[in-house]
Amino acid sequence: MALGCWMGDMPQVAWWREQSGSGGQFIEQTTHIVDLLRYTAGEVEEVYASYANRVVHEQYEGVSVADVGTVTLKLKGGAVANISNTCVLPAGVGEVGLSLYTDQGILSWSPDVLEVSLSGEKSSFRIEDNPYRTESEAFIHALRTGDTSGIRSDYGDALKTQWVTCAALESARTGKPVQINNL
Repeated sequence: MALGCWMGDMPQVAWWREQSGSGGQFIEQTTHIVDLLRYTAGEVEEVYASYANRVVHEQYEGVSVADVGTVTLKLKGGAVANISNTCVLPAGVGEVGLSLYTDQGILSWSPDVLEVSLSGEKSSFRIEDNPYRTESEAFIHALRTGDTSGIRSDYGDALKTQWVTCAALESARTGKPVQINNL
């Protein structure tokens, strides 16, 4: 199973706060955790989402995005996952990551560290590179040279993640699970 999160504060740009401008936090930010989940654990088959507006609409004008949400995902290989997000935290407070739980132990990734917890031992691997810079450099390199070997998620793969995030939005809207293969 997997647990992921993108917990942070309200981005300080007006377009992000509008559902029609950003698509909401799961589509605009948490999509990266969906990418990572798909890359490490496989394709998503079904999603069920619940979103709410708890406090941000009281603090900012013109907010139409949900400020809390959680999405349960069934993967084609049989695993289940949950990814939650919020934008209600104070500036500078937050958490982003994905943890994979297996019969061998736990892999926990955050932008700064990968922790591996096995029976009786725990290892931490500090991530020195800025992952956002690394992905941008790989993209720019591909544009300049045509060499796409550094890109881990091409357009077709990104579209699959987009289907998952849009299915979550539809599920939150209807209150019902959404099959990915029905999109």
